[in-house]
Amino acid sequence: MPIPTENRPRYRFGPFELDPSEGKLSRNGSKVKLQDLPYRLLMMLVERPGEIVTREEVRQHLWPENAFVEFDNSLGVAIRKVRDSLGDEAEAPRYVETIPRRGYRFIAPVSIQGAADPEHGKQVDSNAILPDPPVTMRRPISRYWVVAALVPLIVGGAVYEFRSVAGRASSNVEGHSAEPRVRIRRSVAVMGFRNLPGRAEDSWLSAAFSEMLNTELAAGGELRLVSGEDVARTKRELPISDEDSLAKATLDRLRKDPGADVVVVGSYTALPGSGTNRIRLDIRAQDTAAGETIAEDSITGNESDLFDMAHRAGTRLRLSLGVASISPENTAIVRASLPSSEKAVQLYAEGRSKLWAFDFLGARDLLVKAVAADPNYPLSHAALSEAWWHIGHGTKAKAEAERALDLSAQLPHEERLLVEGQYRRAIGDWPKTVEAYQSLFRLFPDSLDYGLLLASAQAHVNATDSLQTLEGLRRLPSPAGEDARIDMEEASAWIGHDMTKAQEAAKRAIAKGRTQGSHVVVARTYGILCQQAPTIGSSTSQAIADCENARQSALAAGDHHGEATMLTDLAGLHYQQGDLAQAEAMWRNAIKEFRLVGDSQGVAAALNNLGADFVSRGKLEEAKKFLEDSIPSYQEIGDKDGVALALNDLGEIARRKGDLEVAATTYQQAKATAQEIDDKDALGYVLVGQGDVLLDRGDLPAARKLYQDSLTVRNQTGEKLTAAESEVSLAQLSIEEGRAIEAEMAARKCRDQFHQEQQADDELGATTVLVGALLAQAKQAEAAKEVEAASQLAAKSQNILVRLQFDLVSARVTLASDKPEPAVIHLRRTLAEAHKHGYVGVEFDASLALAELELKSGQVAAGRWQLKALEKSARSRGFGLIARKAAAARTDKAGARTQASI
Repeated sequence: MPIPTENRPRYRFGPFELDPSEGKLSRNGSKVKLQDLPYRLLMMLVERPGEIVTREEVRQHLWPENAFVEFDNSLGVAIRKVRDSLGDEAEAPRYVETIPRRGYRFIAPVSIQGAADPEHGKQVDSNAILPDPPVTMRRPISRYWVVAALVPLIVGGAVYEFRSVAGRASSNVEGHSAEPRVRIRRSVAVMGFRNLPGRAEDSWLSAAFSEMLNTELAAGGELRLVSGEDVARTKRELPISDEDSLAKATLDRLRKDPGADVVVVGSYTALPGSGTNRIRLDIRAQDTAAGETIAEDSITGNESDLFDMAHRAGTRLRLSLGVASISPENTAIVRASLPSSEKAVQLYAEGRSKLWAFDFLGARDLLVKAVAADPNYPLSHAALSEAWWHIGHGTKAKAEAERALDLSAQLPHEERLLVEGQYRRAIGDWPKTVEAYQSLFRLFPDSLDYGLLLASAQAHVNATDSLQTLEGLRRLPSPAGEDARIDMEEASAWIGHDMTKAQEAAKRAIAKGRTQGSHVVVARTYGILCQQAPTIGSSTSQAIADCENARQSALAAGDHHGEATMLTDLAGLHYQQGDLAQAEAMWRNAIKEFRLVGDSQGVAAALNNLGADFVSRGKLEEAKKFLEDSIPSYQEIGDKDGVALALNDLGEIARRKGDLEVAATTYQQAKATAQEIDDKDALGYVLVGQGDVLLDRGDLPAARKLYQDSLTVRNQTGEKLTAAESEVSLAQLSIEEGRAIEAEMAARKCRDQFHQEQQADDELGATTVLVGALLAQAKQAEAAKEVEAASQLAAKSQNILVRLQFDLVSARVTLASDKPEPAVIHLRRTLAEAHKHGYVGVEFDASLALAELELKSGQVAAGRWQLKALEKSARSRGFGLIARKAAAARTDKAGARTQASI
């Protein structure tokens, strides 16, 4: 049996308590039988919630080195017994998750209780969530990694949703603690209605009746309506079908999530008869706490008079809920909250349903028709703006948001503020966004959704304000105050300010989301960690794990757009690690998914990334095709950032092929585009590219200025590893300037930084510069050691260009030795491969080394002839630096030979 341990806290998770002081596991106070070894395994997991406990850690802790056991089998038995004791399942874990080939992770929230802190003598907070260990630093986005459609996964479909949650927020929240107690309104969730005849052509009526009833019940602000999006999410996650009545267990679940005090359900049916189609709508309101039916009613009317049916149903429900009827003066305002015709209602309701189901392309098509059916209805324009935004058409999204604002004068004040907030967000006016959402939250301080909108916007202006708002939301009564989205927003607010707190908040959100079975919350929170990894300093391996978790959760939620976004980010991470084949496969899959959901921006970004991938792999013509294909898509959606990065990569291709004039012109176009939108990320890349062209031409002072400007820009944006790329370029330049010692120090620092962050190709590139710096100082032995140490890294690299550059400097190490002859085979192979892939600059460098080898081997005439030919060829193509080197080598050898004959 488990051995008791003194002075240890008790761990609580779900209905279980793990008490080390008594060595027992209990469920709701009843002891659960668990043998010693599974008990100790469970203790390891519970002590480190949210963290992967590796198989090796388990082996060392539970089976000493002198214990002779069949480890895999014994571990399998132990983990099975742990799961049996918790009633857990490997396929759908609630407590213990298997991480394939790595280990296990405890995924449920854990609190500690009743133990004294041995170091400080303080009682441990019984509600404190156990912290996760700090995460190691990770690099920013790599050179060619274009992230597609970042915001949708983080913010989700609720950005423009009325009476719903959204993404980010900003501004001052005035002392919640000093404010009077918030009046908590009764919350109502209209769950939808069952289509009793089951005819497909009548299915739209459920969404239409729900939309109209929501509007009727929300009038006057006496009731708090659960958003249609939250209802749709809950129905997916439970799932709940449209029923006339819900069971007590289901009602209990709906009270917790989405936090409904009352649910409205029912059915509708077409009545037989001649002439006008008539419909009977049966409605039932149920109290989620008591499990009782509050009201039942039937409304009959013509199909052409749905508005009247909804009004009568809403009036009777309001009376049943103890809320006064809508005043005559408010009736017109309520009517303005709905489209002008039944057809427009149908299209609008169906379009919003598709938005909530992540079918953004289908939503766009329906909402375009809804706008055509009623051009003056502002909320159709607002919903269409959201659809355009999700599929990457930012310009069209802004136009629709502006049109919605222009038409919003007749809407209720609540919805006018929502429309204004949406428009301000769309144009990036965050202070005004904050003002709109702050006014909204002051009107309805019991609304978690509006508080989250405010906190989300505040994060763009002042993170402290955002955190203060979120702290106020935690004081809302349960379940609102315990909502996982508060923790998710907190994680986002801490980004760039406190890495540890951002991670801790994210872990809480993920744990709560998993407990609630909310794939959407889990996906979006992991998406924050994945996409913001450069800012919060995660390691590349951790970022990959976060992105994969986000992808899997998005897939489970049915969000193919989110899955494609995470595939794009995963591909970028694999690209950074040097796994170019895996990156290509993921980007190709992402393109298929983006095309499926109609995201032109996502397609363009993935095409751009594939082009960059193919540049690295020496497939320049294919890369050029991908990049050229991406530009029209970027231009269609008005994405100048994407255009700038694609032009930058096309400039890189031209330079590698030896077309320096074309490269210079293309880089200038990229620079102008980046400067037009003040895109410092793209500008950092372009400045390096322009510096490379000037270095090839031999204009060293001008190249240094551009490299230094790039470093300055990247330091301003805080991207430490792209800044290191600029430092490597400066180190290479320093070698050409005769400052090899300075170059060696910089290259060593950057090489170590890239190694720590697992950036294999960047590490190899920095090593190449380091070896060049050592050779420039005549440190041949040290250079040879560096080459030997990096040879395995080079053998694994799929980046043809980086590998060829390393092969070239390796051959130069041999050339600098007492036995230079073996370098000839190496150099000829490098020359042939560079020619095959079209890397003109590498060809020139290899030709120079071969000519120098001829001279060193005593073949002076042949060496001088090769140098002269190289000088002429390089100069004709504008490669002034290599031309000068060839001329200098020819002159140096002639002078040395004359001196020797004296």
